[in-house]
Amino acid sequence: MSGWALGIAYNGKTFHGWQRQPSVPTVQSMLELAASKIADEPITLTVAGRTDKGVHASAQVASFKTQAIRTEYDWLRGLNGLTNPAVQVVWVRALETPFHARYDAVSRTYNYLFMDNAPRGDVFSHDLAWCCEPLNVDAMHNEARSLLGEHDFSSFRAAGCQSVSPMRRINRCVVRRQGPYVVMEIEANAFVLHMVRNIASALYDVGVGQPRGTITELLDLKDRDKLGLTAPAQGLYLTGVSYPQHNFPDSEPPRHLIGNSTFIPASLPLD
Repeated sequence: MSGWALGIAYNGKTFHGWQRQPSVPTVQSMLELAASKIADEPITLTVAGRTDKGVHASAQVASFKTQAIRTEYDWLRGLNGLTNPAVQVVWVRALETPFHARYDAVSRTYNYLFMDNAPRGDVFSHDLAWCCEPLNVDAMHNEARSLLGEHDFSSFRAAGCQSVSPMRRINRCVVRRQGPYVVMEIEANAFVLHMVRNIASALYDVGVGQPRGTITELLDLKDRDKLGLTAPAQGLYLTGVSYPQHNFPDSEPPRHLIGNSTFIPASLPLD
């Protein structure tokens, strides 16, 4: 058996999330079907993070094992030829040591995109970001500092979360204006269900001057009911997964941010 890792980007608009489900299109089911055809045997993918319906990724990572003898080019060309154009395998790597896409990840990074100055009638932007009223970016960024470190995120996780513990460690969280977008970038060792979208919702309330409490107060309450609505899925992007022991290609931000001359790399410090 040989092991393989994939770097994957996808537009989540038409998919019911990553995870395989009966009778609905998902990213996992599409890629597994394509990989099984190439390998001429059933292939099961393990993924770094199971994104929800409508959520996008520019740097998803998956792994699998197979007895098939194929080259990296065979996998890359075959998978991209057999899948929807909304899914792109960006890179393929043969694995020389044991690897698990989920359990070997030491951190994950998400971007949440707000668009607070979308032109009137711009119906296309609604697939890429949360189109909303003007935001106070400085206030959002300052409030985001309270998230740094290890906290109990009970106030920010969905009722259906199956995680044993609500404790998570936030390594960095910045909010910045970037061209037509306001970008929240957050990195943590892991996330509970809907945690990033709920944080985005809380920071949105700060940005419009109607906070339901400070982030510290919301954390201390440990009560999801004290938070507002979950931010819409179309603004969320998985943009990085860290594996220090593996020399995988660097992750990239969403494509519509790469072309912007004001792009700020992921290494932007908090201050």
